[in-house]
Amino acid sequence: MASTITKIEAQKRKGRYNVYVDGAYAFPISEEVLIKYRIFKGMEIDEQTQEQLKQADQVSKLYSRAIDFLAHNLRTEYEVREKLLSLSEDEGAIDAVIERLKDQQLVNDARYADSYVTTVIRARKNGPAWIRNHLKTKRVPENDIENSLEKLFSDDLALEIASESAEKNIKLKKNDSLKMVQNKTKNLLAQRGFSFEIANEAVQSVDMSEFADRDEAIIDRMAARYDRKYSKYQGYEHEQRLKQALYAKGFSMDDIQAAMDRLSEN
Repeated sequence: MASTITKIEAQKRKGRYNVYVDGAYAFPISEEVLIKYRIFKGMEIDEQTQEQLKQADQVSKLYSRAIDFLAHNLRTEYEVREKLLSLSEDEGAIDAVIERLKDQQLVNDARYADSYVTTVIRARKNGPAWIRNHLKTKRVPENDIENSLEKLFSDDLALEIASESAEKNIKLKKNDSLKMVQNKTKNLLAQRGFSFEIANEAVQSVDMSEFADRDEAIIDRMAARYDRKYSKYQGYEHEQRLKQALYAKGFSMDDIQAAMDRLSEN
């Protein structure tokens, strides 16, 4: 048996209404649902329709929260879904909201991937693997990730950015040997998401001519320091400890022997 809507009362919250059926409060409703379903005072309404309106209102409320969540930043479908799950256990309503947002292009993982790749490229710091890992944590589909990287982050561009980073890093390493600074820079580039091939090529592209004289000064200084440190050892043991310490710093055995020869001459 149908009942009758006897009153529609505005709440203090803008865009929200209380609906009364047969003189008693029945359920709240949003202005969006009120208009969409043409709800009015005097309208006959059965229990099935009431449940339909309650479900529509739940979707409307979650949609409004999703819009707020999307107001300042692009979000992935996973991020929006997690946000809505923190607000409601109604997975049916959440699915409906997600589909609506996708239809309106407000949630679009492919567009998110493009935007994120572009942002990282502009920062001139991280490489494709770093981007790939970040987007995977946001549950962006793999094909969207790979399409964005293929379209926007070419190998030539990766090499260009990696070379810039390599040059900056190498200039900061004032007290390392050539071998050590090269290895440290390659490791840094790998941590930032560049492939081994790109990292190696980037390091090799940096002008290392200044290291020839610098390496000699550095190894001589270190040799003198370790010579003092291991002064309590004599003969072969002293020599081996000195060599091992310098080798651990990235110097070649030829350079180490030359430094030890210079040290013995002083």
